[in-house]
Amino acid sequence: MIVAIDGPAGAGKSTVARQLAKALGYVYLDTGAMYRAVAWALRQAQLKAADEMQIARTLEDLPLHFTIADGELVIFYQGKSLNDELRDPEVTKMASHISQIQAVRTLLAQRQRRLADQDVVTEGRDVTTVVFPAARIKVYLTADMSTRAERRQLEYRRKGLDIDYSLLFEQIRSRDEADRQRSLSPLRPAPDALYLDTSRMDPGEVVSRLLDFIRDTDNRET
Repeated sequence: MIVAIDGPAGAGKSTVARQLAKALGYVYLDTGAMYRAVAWALRQAQLKAADEMQIARTLEDLPLHFTIADGELVIFYQGKSLNDELRDPEVTKMASHISQIQAVRTLLAQRQRRLADQDVVTEGRDVTTVVFPAARIKVYLTADMSTRAERRQLEYRRKGLDIDYSLLFEQIRSRDEADRQRSLSPLRPAPDALYLDTSRMDPGEVVSRLLDFIRDTDNRET
């Protein structure tokens, strides 16, 4: 059973997916963290997003290991668990750029499918359209720009980072444009996905709505 959730930055995908997975007793698979991990590892190798050919040659040799432990994705770099460093704004920015490289998307899609050998809730930007197009439950979460920027600022503050709101707003606007206009796996709702605007909803309300949607889907199919 795969529950796949797509949507733009700051829509609440990570928080909702983690809580939904816990409510269902499923594994939570954060695909965005996988892209940020590759970006972080490439920075350690002193590579830039523009070095596409070198990145393609380096990918398989990056000392990254993705696994599932205690119901969530765990990422190791040279045996060290990666956590807060993956939320650095510069890492997030580079992740947006490298996500447009075919070799990166192909590698991580393979890893994501390999990890989904059990019941999972996964979220990203193309999990409903490219990575898991046959997922039984598909959801597209979104929210207005100001709400998403506020959420991202609060997220950074909880991690001890004080990032200017206007900077975050512009980063999200630019990320939206890049994600939607790229030729490779553009961000878009799957035709059969539940479209849900979370601007006026807290995570608990969104999770409750999705649980109802899953139950209704189960009832229709039985």
